[in-house]
Amino acid sequence: MMHGHAHGRVHPAASSSDFSGEMNQSVSAHSSDPSPSPLHSFHFEKPVPPPPPPQPGTYVVQVPKDKVFRVPPPENARLFEHYTRRAKRRSRCSCFRVCTCLLAALLALAVLLAALGGVMYLVFKPKRPAYSVQALAVSGLGGIGNASTPGAFSPAFDATVRADNPNGKIGVHYEGEKSHVSVSYDGVTLADGAWPSFYQVPRNVTVFVAKAKGSGIRFSQSVRGQMAAAERLRSVPFDLAVEVPVRLQLGKLKTWAVPVRVRCTVAVDRLAADAKVVSRSCDVKVWLLSWRN
Repeated sequence: MMHGHAHGRVHPAASSSDFSGEMNQSVSAHSSDPSPSPLHSFHFEKPVPPPPPPQPGTYVVQVPKDKVFRVPPPENARLFEHYTRRAKRRSRCSCFRVCTCLLAALLALAVLLAALGGVMYLVFKPKRPAYSVQALAVSGLGGIGNASTPGAFSPAFDATVRADNPNGKIGVHYEGEKSHVSVSYDGVTLADGAWPSFYQVPRNVTVFVAKAKGSGIRFSQSVRGQMAAAERLRSVPFDLAVEVPVRLQLGKLKTWAVPVRVRCTVAVDRLAADAKVVSRSCDVKVWLLSWRN
């Protein structure tokens, strides 16, 4: 028995160091990292708890960090207000300077035009044109004092006008296409017409006929009686109003068009084509021009 046990091989129990060596060899054999690392090096991290679920009716918005806007400090607001006020002051000053320069330019232009007008006035010495009605032929008003005559009339007037241009260096262009001639009696317009277009050279007298015609004119009984009484007295007054644009020819320079207004009062001895003028007077006004007699 003892012999049998003598031949048996007894192995000592494996110590902790041997076990550590075997484990180290085993780990080294199965590890892909050739660098040595301790066997018992373990690191445990505390798990991060998941975010709480959003409450009903709320929303979770994730904004990237580079998109987060921050409230500027109060001094930035004060600086912004300061620069804004300074920009407004500069803008007001700039507008004021522009307006001042524009006003000065307009004033200088007005002074220049006034000086030029004064020089031209002294050089050309303009005189007011003269107008007079030489004759006034009347038709369409026969029998106005007769009660049996129909109530509507179609009067017509042919006014023979004398235009006198006394200026030695100024010609006158009459633009008849934009003119208007009217004949009235006691404030009632009887006929309308136009002034003819022509050019009047310096120191010239031109006689022409201005025609006016009306239709469907009705007079009250008092006006008809008044006109018939004036005809019996051989002095029927009519008012002749003329407005015609003219351009002055100053040497080679032609001015802009200005309106000439003529108001004449003419009385004829009867209401007929061969009526004679018994009295006349005319007044002339030229806009923006000062004529001397």
